[in-house]
Amino acid sequence: MAMLIPRPPPGAAGCTEYEIRARERRSFHTVLDASLLLDRLGRRSVARIDVTADEVTLALDHPLARGRIREEVRLAIAADGLRTRAFRREALSASERMMRREDVPQLHSELLPLPDGTYPEVALPFLAGWLALARQRVSLFAWINDRFVARMYLEATGTKRLGERKALEVVMYPDLNDWVQLGPVLTRLARPFLPKYRMAYELAPPHRLLRFEGPYGPPGAPEIVLEFARHFAMADEESPAASARV
Repeated sequence: MAMLIPRPPPGAAGCTEYEIRARERRSFHTVLDASLLLDRLGRRSVARIDVTADEVTLALDHPLARGRIREEVRLAIAADGLRTRAFRREALSASERMMRREDVPQLHSELLPLPDGTYPEVALPFLAGWLALARQRVSLFAWINDRFVARMYLEATGTKRLGERKALEVVMYPDLNDWVQLGPVLTRLARPFLPKYRMAYELAPPHRLLRFEGPYGPPGAPEIVLEFARHFAMADEESPAASARV
């Protein structure tokens, strides 16, 4: 059964900057190569989290070589956890001209009754730290688009120190049985070859994402590395992330 991501712990709100670069060793050799897409001027990705009484908003801003991608996920705070309300993605040129726009004002609807525990796949690395991953393997559903929703498993693999912080390492991978019924034996044999997303979270609350490595999106998407650079409280006027909202 898929879990709901719990409401954020105290201190989760704010802006976090990440160093972004292409993954050194790609798992997939597809058309989209992150080393050709990403900005090489040292600009950072920004993740901004806003929390109100009934909603959490995650806004992402990623610099590209010829523009930027901005994404926003709005999640309703329910008694049993977070449910995705809406999602928006914009791709802008270097001159801020709109190149792509995807707007989903209501993810769950009578038209498309998605299961509980469904979240846009690009949001999962930034939100999954709020789960009690040290206790058990958990499953969620990753929404890529209305025609592609995949069950994902997350499990803790150990702890390590990243700089001054002690981190919980987490691996996320898809359930191949969503596409091909392999059965338990073949599933175990295939598991080492599954595409994996690797995250590291602060052990201490608010369990902020410290590192991500893997495809930014579904398997075959550009493969990147995000590494924690610094965090700003919401009132910190020095933060360059004020424009991170879509």
